[in-house]
Amino acid sequence: MEFPKKKKAITNYSRTAYIMLLPFLAFFIITLLIPAVMSLGFSFSKVSTSIDFIGLDNFTAIFKDPLFFKSYFNVFIFMIFSIPITIFFALIFAVLLNKPTIKGKGFFRTVYYLPAITSIVAVSSVFLTFYNPTGLFNTVLTTFGMEPIPWLTDPFWARVSIIIISIWLNVGYYTVLFLAGLQNISSEIYESADIDGANSFHKFFKITIPLLKPVVLMGMILSTINGLGAFEVPNILFKNGFGPESSAVTVGVNLYKTSFEMVDFGKASAIAWTMVIIAAILSIIQFIVGGKNNEA
Repeated sequence: MEFPKKKKAITNYSRTAYIMLLPFLAFFIITLLIPAVMSLGFSFSKVSTSIDFIGLDNFTAIFKDPLFFKSYFNVFIFMIFSIPITIFFALIFAVLLNKPTIKGKGFFRTVYYLPAITSIVAVSSVFLTFYNPTGLFNTVLTTFGMEPIPWLTDPFWARVSIIIISIWLNVGYYTVLFLAGLQNISSEIYESADIDGANSFHKFFKITIPLLKPVVLMGMILSTINGLGAFEVPNILFKNGFGPESSAVTVGVNLYKTSFEMVDFGKASAIAWTMVIIAAILSIIQFIVGGKNNEA
């Protein structure tokens, strides 16, 4: 006789759960799903006073645009250099903060995480003053007898300037992320390794790295997605968002210019969907490579 009561209780619990999910589902549908579907439709249309279906013409147009490939080239350059350096330093800092002998852990965690919650606009504006010909960086260089660097006027150094800001902004976030992963590794594993005579080098590469691989993989995927959508830093450092010889233009900047300056929402939507596809492909590759490494 108790089964009907239990079934009714489960049904009531499920109904309550669905009701609690309704606000999130409504938010997701209104702000994410519907705009995504509309954007997909726009990518195959000419959007003006009316919406006319034109097939793949928008994609054909962006593939014929040299700036489209230049923006992806720049983004890949930024990611190739900034992501490994960011992950490396974040991992080192996380390991150091996880040591029981370190004092003031709360203070250091806060300091490392501050850049992640600081406005990108504010950070970019401060670095802009540092990169000026008479800014902090060149002042330090000339003080030590070195030549000043054309941070914002040379294509090579323009890319370096963006990479430096990207690393500074993201190291703290991934440090906290990796630190959370490290704290889930049982201390008994390290104690067993100590008994077996393992040194710090062996423990780091034989225990820490393998057990932290899922978190590192997630960090790399997140940084890849964020890198593809980079917009604020180049747009603030360079008035037109392009930099010298278009060395700083990113896919995000190209998307913004196409959408709001050229007012070509169809072409902009096509650019946006190439970002989605490339982000998905890169994420799948990272999952496959990470999965193989875990199996090994």
